[in-house]
Amino acid sequence: MTTTPPTLPAQYLRLLPPAPPPARPSFLRLQEEARPILLAGAAVPLPRPVIRLQQRLLRRLGDELTDTGALGHRLYVLEIAGPTPRVKIGRSKDFWKRIHQHLREMNRYQYGLVDAHLTERLPDRAIERAEAQAHAWMARHYQPITGEEYANADYAFAVTCANAAAGLHLTRPI
Repeated sequence: MTTTPPTLPAQYLRLLPPAPPPARPSFLRLQEEARPILLAGAAVPLPRPVIRLQQRLLRRLGDELTDTGALGHRLYVLEIAGPTPRVKIGRSKDFWKRIHQHLREMNRYQYGLVDAHLTERLPDRAIERAEAQAHAWMARHYQPITGEEYANADYAFAVTCANAAAGLHLTRPI
């Protein structure tokens, strides 16, 4: 015997609060939607899931830069998806400007930004050494396809390399 759940009479339904709006997809869900689109070679203009992921990522990075100070030398790691997925380790004094340059260039060639990481700010004199160290560690495990990019590389490993290299070159008061 099946029973149906009780229903409220129509007069009471009007008293109930409206249903909440659907939640925004999580960052991980957006990554899961966008990555296969990019790996297959997305069309221009980029599909909506890719654009939503990149917008969410820019908001996250903007919040991080606001909290920690927008200007200052930092290493960054980008996970780039496309026909040849890659990881890029770079440096910049004005990351906000640099990330927008990267996005314009990537999107023109049907590549998209899937994730990004910033290290702590580094002193001017240490940024080049830190970047060189991060690249040296990456090159032990992955073949570079450019001076700063590694095809099919592990993003988490690149983040570890960048953080460790930055940590070695931070100046801390004794």
